[in-house]
Order: sequence, then C-alpha cells, then structure tokens
Amino acid sequence: MADVHQMISPHIRRTPLVRSTGHGDVFLKCENLQLTGSFKVRGAFGGLLGYRRFQPETWARMRKHGVVTCSSGNFAQALAHTTARLTMDYTVIVPEHIAPAKLAGIVENNPLTRIVHVPYRMWRETMLAGEHPDFAGFFLSCETDEYVTRGNGTVGLEILQDLPAVDAVLVPYGGGNLTYSLATLFAERNIGVFAVEITTGAALSASLRAGEPVEVEYSSSFVDGIGASFVLPEQFYRVKDVIAGVLTVTPYEVAEALSSLLLDDKMLSEGAGAAAFAAAQKYSDAYRWECPCAIVSGGSIDLHSLLGVLNDTPEKGETIC
Repeated sequence: MADVHQMISPHIRRTPLVRSTGHGDVFLKCENLQLTGSFKVRGAFGGLLGYRRFQPETWARMRKHGVVTCSSGNFAQALAHTTARLTMDYTVIVPEHIAPAKLAGIVENNPLTRIVHVPYRMWRETMLAGEHPDFAGFFLSCETDEYVTRGNGTVGLEILQDLPAVDAVLVPYGGGNLTYSLATLFAERNIGVFAVEITTGAALSASLRAGEPVEVEYSSSFVDGIGASFVLPEQFYRVKDVIAGVLTVTPYEVAEALSSLLLDDKMLSEGAGAAAFAAAQKYSDAYRWECPCAIVSGGSIDLHSLLGVLNDTPEKGETIC
C-alpha cells in the first residue's frame, strides 16, 4: 500500500484529519476536500497508474481503446479527472436519474467524456457483471479492481499517520470497495472498521443476516451515494469476514449530521459523506470508542438538495427526499 501511496501522491490531495467541533470525541477524515470532491480519485489514479507500472500490456490496451466504467457519480467524476490528465478516451455508464451535481462534475472534469445514460436495471446489471459488451475499451471496475482498491486504501495510511490512537474507523457503505480496502489494512492492527448503511437501502445488513447476498426494499432519499436494493456478490464475500460490523442510520440522522458538519465544522458534505459521522454520533457511547474516525467520503451535493435538507424539520424517523 505504501508504494501505491507514493505513486499517486503527486496527483491527489492529502486531505486533513480534524477533530469535530460539533462532536469532540469524533475525528473526521475529510475526503470531501479531495480533488473531484471524493476519495474516488485515489482509486482512479491507483487503477490507471497501477496498470501503467505493473501491467504494461494492459496499459497499452487502455491507451489504444480507452477506458470504460459504470458509476452513479463520484467514481465517474474521478475517472473523468484522471483520464483527462492522462489524455485517454473515456466512456462512463450512468443511471438515468444520476444526481445533477455529479453529472455536471463529470463534464467539468473531462468535457470529452462519453456519457451513456441507461435505465437503472441495465446500470445495475452492468455493475454486477463488471463489463458492457457494447464498448471495446478496458472496463475499470470502481468496486473490485485490484489497483483501484489499493488506491482507495491510501486513505487508511494517512489516518494511521495522522491519528495513531484511532480505535475505530467508520465508512459509508456504497459499493463497498473503500470499506474492504480499509478493513483489510486495519485488521492487521486490530482496529475495527464499521460499514455504515442507510435504513432506506440496507442490503449489506440483510445479506449478513442471511449469510448470502439478498435483495431488500429500497427507497430513494437525498443520501444518493449509499443505499441500494442489492449488494455486489463479489464484494459481499470479500467484506463479510473483515469488517467489525454494520451500523445503520436514518435519513433524518444523516440530515442532522450534514447540518452539524456544515454549521459547526464549516464543512460541506453530501448525504453519503455525512453518514459515517451520523453513525459515530449515534453509536459512540454504546461501543465506548475513545478515538473513532469517520470518513467524510464526498462533498458532491447540488444546491437544491442541500437547501432541502437544511430547511426541512421532519419528525425523527421521517424520510427526507
């Protein structure tokens, strides 16, 4: 992991790790301040530069035919940024209802990106398959590619350097790659990594109870970066034995955490980015953590959604859309 960190460091931002003003027992790893607005740029550079260094034949294929990925937003933006700097052809498959802020971010980072909008079911099938037969470029999976995983794991190295006393790491669980990469890193040091899910789509929790990937009911909310009706089977079997547990939070609790980050810590976060902080606030007393670190994974949120969260005052437990 250290060699990957050295390889991508010139291309990314070393994000700050700070103690929360609003909840002083919680530390925040501020990946919302990362280039392109999320930790995903670590994996994007890790993926492309990893192939360039370790698999030159595959790299030559990528240079010739371009790169293809499937993403709901943050990895799409990150790979747009990366391919623009490495002058590579880039195609991204996105769900038809992608968040406007994330769609705009793709174009801003690489105006030459070919963006393919597909129905959610087709997008999901592409995510599960890790390929798309209609495109000849190299498919770079944001969730299971080895070099992307190593790039994501560099978040953990920086946490260990900046907060040696950390005793728990809380990670928003979307596709699961960041959770897996951090859990494998911190397991060697007996530090628990907890996946954080939203109650409106807690497929990992249900799958762990069943012992196999299962589907759950899903309803959308402003928390668009995590939560789904399904888990990626390959990811499920990778994470199930290395995480310390799964913590669930409601959209209301995430909204409260997002507001706290903005008003107390002066930090803009998207819904998924605030989920780990919400879990840290909710579960710290029960787990008796002394030095927990919540990953603020991203900051891509459109103004309409942000104002909706800040202006709404729902009853506790109500879904904020």
